[in-house]
Amino acid sequence: MWIKTMLAGMLALYLPASIAEECTASILNLKPVLSANTYDVFSAASYPLKKQYELTTSIPEGCSLDVVIEVNDGASALKSNNHGEMRFEYYAQAGQLEAGKWRITLDSHQQSTVFELRFPSAQWLEAAEYSGMLKATLYQENSVMEQDQSELRIATKVVPSARIQFYGLTQRHYNLDLGSLETNKIINYAPRLWVESTAPYTLSAASQFNGKLRHQSQNPKWDLDYMMRIASEQIALDGGSSEWRSNVSTEGTPLPIQIIIGNTERKAGGRYSDTIHIHVEPDLSYTP
Repeated sequence: MWIKTMLAGMLALYLPASIAEECTASILNLKPVLSANTYDVFSAASYPLKKQYELTTSIPEGCSLDVVIEVNDGASALKSNNHGEMRFEYYAQAGQLEAGKWRITLDSHQQSTVFELRFPSAQWLEAAEYSGMLKATLYQENSVMEQDQSELRIATKVVPSARIQFYGLTQRHYNLDLGSLETNKIINYAPRLWVESTAPYTLSAASQFNGKLRHQSQNPKWDLDYMMRIASEQIALDGGSSEWRSNVSTEGTPLPIQIIIGNTERKAGGRYSDTIHIHVEPDLSYTP
């Protein structure tokens, strides 16, 4: 009777070890599939950037294993050198999110999987590279015993970009009524500019009549000088090099516009007008 008990105990210890050896699996490859790599902070899409990856394994016949996919030990964002964070979400046809990590079960019939990191819109990000370490780990099914592991450095970019509009307005064209023109009249009621830029930027302006208001007769003889300031700084309107510069990026900055009328003496009565084009340009060489 004692001998039978010992044999049964020996069999119970031996069988799990044999099964574990038969189900030894490995990761063959972890690679990107889609080449898109730039996040557009001004995009209206739900996900301006989707990065797709493929994981391929080698799993023996009749075996199932769990795969855990994670970035930086369960983080939900890639990071830049200046600690900016670009949030992402996991997406795949199969699997589920557990504690910030994506878990999926593979077997000998399905030995590969494709998944995505999706970067949602409405993220304000400074121009930079955002990176992290993508890791895939194989475990015995329903076990914490690790079978194999593979890592891949991943990175995305936000390039220097900017846009400009009138604060509180949707249209990009605004008709400013200067009222009755008088020498040195100051107009402060122009709409403010609203500037967004992922990098430091410059503002410049170009005038149809080179910084002069033209009489309704279109005769240059009656041209009336005027000056424009943006955020209290004079901007050249005659093709000069004067610019307004910001040394930092901005999620949104309202900039006041001021118009100052020149000498109106001995000018013909009537209507005067000019058209100004205001431009914003991000620093394309910016690397934080």
